[in-house]
Amino acid sequence: MKKVVVSGGSGFVASWVITEFLTHGYAVATSLRSLDKAERIKQGLSRYVSAVQLANLSFFQADLTRPAGWQAGMAGADGVIHVASPLGNGTESTAELVEVARDGVLNVFQAAADAGVKRIVMTSSQAASTPDSHATGTFDESLWTDLANPELDPYRISKVKAERTAWAFAEEHDLSLTTILPGAIFGPVMTANLSSNGLLRQLLKGLPAVPKVPLEVSDVRDLAVLHRLAFEQSAAIGNRYLAASQTISMPAVAKLYQQNYSQLRVHARPLPNWATRLLAKPMPALRSLVPMLDRRYHHTTAAAEHDLGWTQHTPTETVLAAADRLISLGLVK
Repeated sequence: MKKVVVSGGSGFVASWVITEFLTHGYAVATSLRSLDKAERIKQGLSRYVSAVQLANLSFFQADLTRPAGWQAGMAGADGVIHVASPLGNGTESTAELVEVARDGVLNVFQAAADAGVKRIVMTSSQAASTPDSHATGTFDESLWTDLANPELDPYRISKVKAERTAWAFAEEHDLSLTTILPGAIFGPVMTANLSSNGLLRQLLKGLPAVPKVPLEVSDVRDLAVLHRLAFEQSAAIGNRYLAASQTISMPAVAKLYQQNYSQLRVHARPLPNWATRLLAKPMPALRSLVPMLDRRYHHTTAAAEHDLGWTQHTPTETVLAAADRLISLGLVK
């Protein structure tokens, strides 16, 4: 039985990556900052993973910001799926967020190299392959975000720096790396860790007006599949893969929710762009949306589809599945 290490096992994406590998016959070891979370994570996974498969899951204690614990966690691994990365809360400086993201890559990759693990699949972000907001056309993975773009917030800069660090380290240490670049990640949650689904929860709870932001959606379930396909297929080695190409606007999501959840008071009134920009100044959560307001470009996932045979849910399927789960967990009243 092959074994993979998944970083950050308590995370939204990591939980689905763990599920995907367990249900396809792998053993999985995952890192936690505190092992106290282990039982809660198992409970969440048990909805999707059989007891026999769940027995192949183990936990080890490690923190992205420190090298301790990582090499021990790599013992016997055939590969690493590096998912964990700091999101920040919108108040960190660029230097602070970049340092944590870059050091996280170095701590995990160095431990893998020291343990003789050569194969790594890393979750990056579409933010590392994005033109400025005035661009038009369709872009693929060959585009790297220009760090001189003044529109970039600390989070986007940290994602570029982290991925650049990963590729440089992999080249220097002869590691076989693939990076996956998702967009806005939505889908069913396993625990109360909502991640980007918090945005959908706000819509379901009756956000008075909705920013007119077009979202290029990655379904978390499809994203997990893409990580496995990339790990299993040698064609993926040395490549970046975009994982979002289908767009839905936030007002369109709100209208879907109005139509499908009549018991909730969902509003779909569009918020004028000038108002979103104004509100973003005191509200960090909105700042990352501002550069996307006038976006006219698109990304393509043709490479993942062609190279790896990857397919996706539609954005409608994704946001409805996410809402159903939020409601069933009692997270929307």
